[in-house]
Amino acid sequence: MNEYILLIDAAGMSISLMANRMEQYARANDLAYDVEGVADSMGGDKIKARKPIAIMVAPQVRYMLDKYVKEYEPQGIPVGLIEMQPYGMMNGEKVLKSAIELSKKLGKVV
Repeated sequence: MNEYILLIDAAGMSISLMANRMEQYARANDLAYDVEGVADSMGGDKIKARKPIAIMVAPQVRYMLDKYVKEYEPQGIPVGLIEMQPYGMMNGEKVLKSAIELSKKLGKVV
């Protein structure tokens, strides 16, 4: 089974495009990752259904970062903020690599 990375934003629209870009890069490079982008309102349910190796919050909703850090890092799920420039350019490669690095933060080696 592929490792799972969850992306969060307010409505789930632009973050879905980023998730698709990240998966395209992963598939093209034989990397075993599933990436999903969802609205904040769906985040908790997605995390319960399939524990991600990392949660990445979109830059336009950086105010949500603390909420996710406080709730999920104690459960062993690292949380980070997607950088503005790679997000704006929909650079799936850079954001995927950032998520992989983030996954190592709490001792998960992928």
